[in-house]
Amino acid sequence: MIEEQAIVTRIEANQVWIKSLQSSACGGCVQQTSCGTATLAKLLPKREFAVNCDLTLFVGDCVRVQIDDSHLILSSLLLYLLPLIVTLSVVGFANTLPMLETWLPEISLATLLLTFWLIHHFHAPLLVKFSLKPLIVGKI
Repeated sequence: MIEEQAIVTRIEANQVWIKSLQSSACGGCVQQTSCGTATLAKLLPKREFAVNCDLTLFVGDCVRVQIDDSHLILSSLLLYLLPLIVTLSVVGFANTLPMLETWLPEISLATLLLTFWLIHHFHAPLLVKFSLKPLIVGKI
């Protein structure tokens, strides 16, 4: 299990909205002034997540949140390996058709972008189906 600290930002019915307390590792890095990743970490806001919780919590409470390791591996495979497999399969099939040989770069790019779009469009139902939600284990 991977564990992290979070803060409760709002409460609705049985759902608690949490935001991560941990900052990026950029804070201790010497190269942060000239690094693109550090700049993005400063510009992009941290996301809030809705978590089902039976504990009595209030806005501003610090909580410990756990995520199962296997869920992270599954989501990594979905986000990184699936687009590559689909793209290579489609390009391999298109390569067997002589009339499509000149269009292989365009076909591969279109397939890759379409796969990324489908994953982005259907990520919420996939996360619910595989229950990739964090679990609040207690207050800090």
